[in-house]
Amino acid sequence: MPIHLPPKARVKAAPARRQAAIDSIDWLGLWALSIAFCALVLAGVAYFMIRDNIGASWILVGAAAIIAIVIRSGTDRDEAGDED
Repeated sequence: MPIHLPPKARVKAAPARRQAAIDSIDWLGLWALSIAFCALVLAGVAYFMIRDNIGASWILVGAAAIIAIVIRSGTDRDEAGDED
């Protein structure tokens, strides 16, 4: 009759480590960086292809405003959750 050994501690800790790595990612910051990168590319296309410097600046200002509004509302929600 074979004797089954318990799983190694490393195998048991792997899902917990994976979940801790996922929880430590700042998803809002990652989202803000992706929106900023897209705005830079779009503003670059507007500036270099069409020579529209005013349109390019409005693209950047609009993206910055969207990011600021979302981050501001995200911090308000986080502060409300911390009081519990």
